[in-house]
Amino acid sequence: MAMQRSYLLFSNAIHEKTTLDKYIWGLTGFMKFYKLKDYDALASMDAKMLQVMIEDFIMAKKSENLTKSGIKNYLNPLEVFTDTNDIMINWKKIRRLIPKQGKKLGGKPYSTEQVRKIIDNESQLRSKALIHCIAAGGMRVGAFPELKLKDIIDYKEGCKKITVYEGSAYEYTTFWTPEASSIFDDYISVRKSDGEYFTPTSPAFRNVYQLGSLKAKPMSLSSIQGVIRRAVERAGFRNPTEKINGRYETMMDHGFRKRWNTIVKNTDGMKIITAEKMMGHSIPTIPLDEIYNIPEVEKLFEEFRKAIPELTVDNSQRKQAELDQMKQNKSEFEKEKMKFNNLTKDFEVFKEEMKSFINEIREKENS
Repeated sequence: MAMQRSYLLFSNAIHEKTTLDKYIWGLTGFMKFYKLKDYDALASMDAKMLQVMIEDFIMAKKSENLTKSGIKNYLNPLEVFTDTNDIMINWKKIRRLIPKQGKKLGGKPYSTEQVRKIIDNESQLRSKALIHCIAAGGMRVGAFPELKLKDIIDYKEGCKKITVYEGSAYEYTTFWTPEASSIFDDYISVRKSDGEYFTPTSPAFRNVYQLGSLKAKPMSLSSIQGVIRRAVERAGFRNPTEKINGRYETMMDHGFRKRWNTIVKNTDGMKIITAEKMMGHSIPTIPLDEIYNIPEVEKLFEEFRKAIPELTVDNSQRKQAELDQMKQNKSEFEKEKMKFNNLTKDFEVFKEEMKSFINEIREKENS
């Protein structure tokens, strides 16, 4: 099925794997609705008939109270498929059938207490490590299937430096807290003890296995989302009665990233532009920022470390993180104080030397 020409044209028009996965899901959902067997069957349909089918599909989904964004999850891939296969559809007419946007939901982040409960209700080490790392680094969930061991480097103060989308135009740097870094190390240790052979390109999070010695395959996006969904539901944060217009206030996956964004940007002294860089965001109000403002890793980390206590999930580790930061701040203060004292001493020496020099000049003038 994947080798059919209609599919190849469609898939080659989409350049991001995560986007392709979403679009395949949407396109397949439409095909299942009409019991279409394969992509070529869809591509060979009469355009007028397909137009009616899409219109009926939208009206059916509207009757199920599916939101505007939910319907667009099906229509966007359909539009790419029809365009790449030269099927003429009146998309202007179709868009008029889409329901209006209701109250925008999904913007609420998880609280730290919720993240703690989600992790505490998870028994598997891989799942615990995965959720910790998602919460600690602010990364999109879609970046994790591509994450490899070579992208994860031990850095400073127990943190790890993460290169996200390595080698692509969207590459950026973020970090994991000591808490998340430690549990990730525990997860890797278990994989090693199970006989896994590691290379730099080994997946950071691998699929389940009977024998650890078998070649590791990365967790798929759907598997990662499944882990999150089950953990969130077990923690009691997905009660259907809490839905408003078919949606929850907190997005299942993106709620972790929103928490990171909220904490980091509300941290005292945080440089917002640097925080945006650690989320892989460009700055629309500063068009050339993407080209000219490339902060060094050290500068990025100096900003990240300010937020470590609030990003830390476990209460005891949070207190330790706060203590460590106080010690670090004290150490830096002492260094700056020492620099100031040395400068003061140097200045006093300079003053005495200048006095001596001036006195010598005066003596020569008076002789």
